[in-house]
Amino acid sequence: MTDKNLVEVFSSQIGAEAHIIQQMLVSEGLNALLLDEYASGSVAGFGPAIPVRVVVPPGQADAAKALIKEAEQ
Repeated sequence: MTDKNLVEVFSSQIGAEAHIIQQMLVSEGLNALLLDEYASGSVAGFGPAIPVRVVVPPGQADAAKALIKEAEQ
């Protein structure tokens, strides 16, 4: 599976937040992955430059978004 075959369902400048969302999706049986987890360096004085992204296969995107929305409430 390549990045082109995945759908971003969540992103955050806070790596721990993205990791929690990814683990929640995995615990629900979805194939969630983190992208840019180790690439999110900081820009001096401005904080993280690259957000950590949570991605899933296209067929799981709707379910993932629904779970994230439910968790945010």
